[in-house]
Amino acid sequence: SPATVVAIGGMLAPTLIKQGYSERFTHGLLMSAGSLGILIPPSIPMIIYPIVNQQAFIEVERLFAAGFGPGFLLGGIFAALCVIQGIRDKAPVERFELARLKTATAEGFWALLFPITILGGIYGGILTAVEASAFSVVYALLVEVFIHRALTWKDVPAIIKDTTLLLGSLLVIMVAAYAFTEYLNAEQIPAELTAWIQSFDLGPVGFLLIVNVLLLFVGMAMDIMSAMFVFVPLLAPMAAAFGIDPVHFGIIFIVNLEIGYLTPPVGLNLFVGSNLFERSIGHVIKSVLPFIAAMVIGLGVVSYVPAISIGVADVILGAEKPVEAVPDAPVAPRGDAPMTLEEMMREAEGGAAEPKRVQTLEEMMREAEMLDVADDTAADDDDTADE
Repeated sequence: SPATVVAIGGMLAPTLIKQGYSERFTHGLLMSAGSLGILIPPSIPMIIYPIVNQQAFIEVERLFAAGFGPGFLLGGIFAALCVIQGIRDKAPVERFELARLKTATAEGFWALLFPITILGGIYGGILTAVEASAFSVVYALLVEVFIHRALTWKDVPAIIKDTTLLLGSLLVIMVAAYAFTEYLNAEQIPAELTAWIQSFDLGPVGFLLIVNVLLLFVGMAMDIMSAMFVFVPLLAPMAAAFGIDPVHFGIIFIVNLEIGYLTPPVGLNLFVGSNLFERSIGHVIKSVLPFIAAMVIGLGVVSYVPAISIGVADVILGAEKPVEAVPDAPVAPRGDAPMTLEEMMREAEGGAAEPKRVQTLEEMMREAEMLDVADDTAADDDDTADE
């Protein structure tokens, strides 16, 4: 998401402002639209989610397919906002001309070939993701120097310097986010939040509402990867107990946390936009507020209309079963008597009375040392027995 803001924002921001859109709307649009990338495959969070969620087997391909519906829904909402804002700002309207399209396509041939080459290399098994990233740098450099002639070799050191400074600032933010995650784990705050949710007598609709509110606040304080590792193992069993499709819940989880890219104090896109557009944090926060509101509306639609996610996945990959709406009540597998929340949690977690807390690094190291001591003691006992 931050990479998208850098790649697209630097190119489109001057163009949109030149076309008559306000600076604040332009910056908010580019920072917000960049966050939609994690809903459209290939998406790293969609690869990580099935690994972290041990409650159910989830095919990555099905999660990929389920992201298209919500992605295009939010993209359509942003497009509608652009049309409304264009009318307000009296942006010039140009008639479509096929001749101009042909000319623009010819001029942008090498740029259009860029993503086709990268994605084709990955999906064709020719390049790994890391190799594709290196290839993209070489490709862009050769095209800009020898074909477009927009750069000379003397410009390259300055570009490397600027890129290093930008990426270095992002790494500092990420380290701070991971450190804060360790603090939350040490204080058992995620486990306390989960216990708080369990204390309410909720149905599936109320459960999703509480989860959405919780994850919106989580996105303000944690990066998406840390949040997935901490909260997916805690919340996924509860969602399963309420009869919520695991693919649908995964999409809800990802949409929630993509909003976190835009919310302070750990909204990475805000810091990237501030550096890229050379504006204050206050300016970029005000810029994204209308888009956050639009994304929250989209989140509500995605949460309570499963057909937008798993319905689209069934169309793309083939339907396994009819898409149902969010259940009105928890699933009761025995007779007609509804299960209590405690019983559902115990059954979903294989008999565990309480959700497992993610261990901190210190606890894992201590456990490993205890296992080593136990192994050494057992080996000494064996030697004594042999003697």
